[in-house]
Amino acid sequence: MTDHAPGRLRHRGRGYVSTPVRVTAGIAGPLVAGLILAGCGPSPVDMVEHPVTTTPSRMAGEELQRSAEPEESCAPAPVPAEFPGNGVREVASADPVESTVEVPRSPERILALGRGAVDVACALGLQDLVVGISGLPHDADVYLPATLVGLPDLGITGITGQPGGENDDAAADADPAAAANAARDLNPDLIVLADSPDLDPGLVRALSAVAPTVVYDARSLNWAESTETIADAYGRPTAGGDLLLDVIDRARFTADATTPRDTWVSLVSVSDAGEIEVQQPDTLGSLMLEAVGAGRPPAQRTRDGQRIGPAPESPAVGDELDGDVIFAVVGGSDRSEQSAREAFATDRWTELDAVGARRMFVVDRAVWEGSGPVAARAVLDDIRSSINGIAPDG
Repeated sequence: MTDHAPGRLRHRGRGYVSTPVRVTAGIAGPLVAGLILAGCGPSPVDMVEHPVTTTPSRMAGEELQRSAEPEESCAPAPVPAEFPGNGVREVASADPVESTVEVPRSPERILALGRGAVDVACALGLQDLVVGISGLPHDADVYLPATLVGLPDLGITGITGQPGGENDDAAADADPAAAANAARDLNPDLIVLADSPDLDPGLVRALSAVAPTVVYDARSLNWAESTETIADAYGRPTAGGDLLLDVIDRARFTADATTPRDTWVSLVSVSDAGEIEVQQPDTLGSLMLEAVGAGRPPAQRTRDGQRIGPAPESPAVGDELDGDVIFAVVGGSDRSEQSAREAFATDRWTELDAVGARRMFVVDRAVWEGSGPVAARAVLDDIRSSINGIAPDG
C-alpha cells in the first residue's frame, strides 16, 4: 500500500519558512518575510578581555550562561506517527535521479546523515529511533544530547550544508561501498541523507541498496523546506509544519521582547587562523537576525540571506566589525579557543566600541551555523537573552 502525504506549500530558497497554508495564512510583515533560523542550543557567552567562556562548551570559564541544556533539547516523547501501520508511502527527495522515494509508513530504525536530519529527529522526539549519524559539526554536544552525538558515525563528513568548510569535499571522497557496509551493520529501515555539491551519486545508490534513502537540500538558506522534507520522510509531515510554526512564534516573541531593530547587531566569525571577519549572510545565525528584524551596521546589511550595500542615507561609520552589540561565532576545532584568545587581544578588537562597553558575546559555531528547528530555537534564545545585555566580567 502506498500513501502520499498531503500537498504542502513550498517556496524554494532564500531561507523562508515554507510551511503548509495553515502555517503561512494570515502571516505578513518583514518578520516572517525574513524568517530564517539559527542554531539551537547554548546561549551566548561572555568573552571579555582574556577569559574565554562558552555555554556549554570546552572553552569553559566562569560565569557560564545557559539558555538551553543539550539533554533537554529534544522532545521528551516521540511525536506520534501520522501513518501508523505497515506498508510504504511516497515522499519527495532532492536526489536528481529519484525525485520520490517509497519509505516505511512509520520508520523504526533511522540513519540520520546530516545535521538537519539529526536536528529534526531530536525536535520530533525520535532520538531513540536513530541508530546512526553523520555530518555533525565539531562540538555538536553543546546543543544535542549525548544519546544522539554518541551514536555510531558513518564518517560522511562533507554533508554539513555550510560553504567553505574544511570538509566540503569529503562526501566526494567517501567510499560508497564502505559507507553502505557500515549502514548495513546498523540495519536501518530508513536513511535520510544531506545533499552537498560534491555528493557522489554512487553513495546514494549504495545506501539505497541498504534501505530507502531520502536526500534533502542541506543549504542553510533552505533549512525550513528541508525540515518539511525530513519530517515527511519520518512519517510526521504535519508535525514538521508545527515545528516551523513554533519557530515563527518564538521569532515574533524575540522581536517584541527585545526591539532588535533599534540596535546595530554585528555578527562576526573567528577562524582557526585567528582572523575575524563579518559572518557570511547565508548562515543560520545571520538569517535569524534577519528573521527578527535586527538592525545591522551599514557594512553588514542583509536581505534574503545576501549582503546588500549600505543605504544612501547611512552615515559614515568606523570599523565594519563594530556595532551596538557584537555576537562572535567561535568554535569548529580544538584550535578554536587559542585562536579566539589571540584574536580578542589584538588592538583592532579591543578598540571596538562594543567591546569597550562589554557588549560582546561569544556564541558557538555548532549552533549558529546549525540547521533545523532545535538550532533555530537556541539561536533565538541567545538573541533574546543577550542582545540588550552587558557581558559579565571575566
